[in-house]
Amino acid sequence: MPPKRNRVQGGNARSRASAVPQGVRQRRARPESEDVTDQPAATHIRVEEARQPQWTMRSSVKDILLEGSTLSTKMRLNDFLRNYVGGRAAVVEDHNVTMQVFVRRPNAYVQDQELLRRILNLTEYRELEERKILLEAIYKLHHERVVSLEQWRDYYEGKDTVAPLARRKLNGVLTQVLREERREEVERRGGRGK
Repeated sequence: MPPKRNRVQGGNARSRASAVPQGVRQRRARPESEDVTDQPAATHIRVEEARQPQWTMRSSVKDILLEGSTLSTKMRLNDFLRNYVGGRAAVVEDHNVTMQVFVRRPNAYVQDQELLRRILNLTEYRELEERKILLEAIYKLHHERVVSLEQWRDYYEGKDTVAPLARRKLNGVLTQVLREERREEVERRGGRGK
């Protein structure tokens, strides 16, 4: 059997180019009004559309509600303080709870009112509060056996028992999915009627 040959693309095999960026590339500052890409607007819109999840009636309410959530509720309070408030802010070890616990009763773990005010005003903290609300809604919906967008539409959409934030997110995705289904139906019919 002949030996395998190295594939060479645009150079010799001994000095393979690294896929890792080499150095920091400087970018010019852009005004707020200028787009962040050098792509034509239509291309940029298509790229943005491609990044959005493709929801269907079978999508889970959990995936929909937690979509875009990146902060971990398992992070410890002192780690959160170090990351978002500054290195000197810390709590005693027995108050160093997970952020999931802290969000439920922040006053129980931080007595310094100035520090507490700073924490409560952080965007990252508000995201954790929002995540807590959404997790509670997921728990409530699963308890009611509502796990998909279709079940939300059929059995739960009109009920007022989940937080408004969760209702808005689910109804927004439901509207998007129904609009897309109508658009596809019109295309299937060859563009006739609506």
